[in-house]
Amino acid sequence: MQIPKSTIIGFLIAISLISCAPDTANTLPESPQLNEARNIVEAVNAKASEQYVRDLHEDVIVTMYDGEIRLRGREAIQTNRDNHFQTYPKARNELVHLVEIDNRVIMHDIVWLEGDTSKPANIVEIFTFDEDKIIRIDDVQTNGLLENR
Repeated sequence: MQIPKSTIIGFLIAISLISCAPDTANTLPESPQLNEARNIVEAVNAKASEQYVRDLHEDVIVTMYDGEIRLRGREAIQTNRDNHFQTYPKARNELVHLVEIDNRVIMHDIVWLEGDTSKPANIVEIFTFDEDKIIRIDDVQTNGLLENR
């Protein structure tokens, strides 16, 4: 299922409105879905691919904002993350905002590929859940930012 661009634009508008409010990323109520999104950021910072895929459905897909499927399956994502962590050993993410809407979590984070000396980039990910596992990740990011993602 491809998410229409108008839906993604709506999500981005919501994120931009939220960014005008006080930062609540670390003060939101606990929920399994929010915790799974936080786990993604923690896994990137720990360079832990097994932790990264822990909450992913076996048949998860990763798509770009235009609907292009980049990765399919938990195993493929873990291999991809292993390669990413080798390529960018100083990469780190910082959580900016989380929004939970029904079975989706919208996460805005900032990534530094080469550590604090590199230019930061904004990323928005929309995690869709099937029960307690992430079944789909839709990425909105700068073109070419993570070519090996």
